[in-house]
Amino acid sequence: AVVSKGASSSKGKSKGKGKGKDKGKKKGPADFDSDFWTRKLEEENRTELEGSYTGIISKYIFKQGWGFIAPDDHDSLPAQAREALSKAHEDAEAAGKNVSDANWIYFRKPDVDQELYPLKDGMAVNFTVYMDEKGCGACGITAQ
Repeated sequence: AVVSKGASSSKGKSKGKGKGKDKGKKKGPADFDSDFWTRKLEEENRTELEGSYTGIISKYIFKQGWGFIAPDDHDSLPAQAREALSKAHEDAEAAGKNVSDANWIYFRKPDVDQELYPLKDGMAVNFTVYMDEKGCGACGITAQ
């Protein structure tokens, strides 16, 4: 075998150049104006329901860009939304998930007014409700 002089293996000699662990990867959810959220919205086939409601942010996962709202008055939500929440709770329990509250309504980062950030658990909010293929969610989330 002939080995040419000057040929070198780059194995282990990059000294931090290039993409290593966690380099080049964006941490956290997509930006508000990202095409990712536009595509998600188009795929979901959302239908907003009538009415405006109040509640509190019960849980928000910053790194993943989603959370839950606890409505102040669950019974004031449209029947369609209450039924979807009940079904989602039953499905989650059947799947072995630890469900904190059957009345919590899912939301995502772009469904919240940017002025509200950073979100904190216990923040009072106004919101509207939508239905899609996956069930019920909150959108149009603003400060109370």
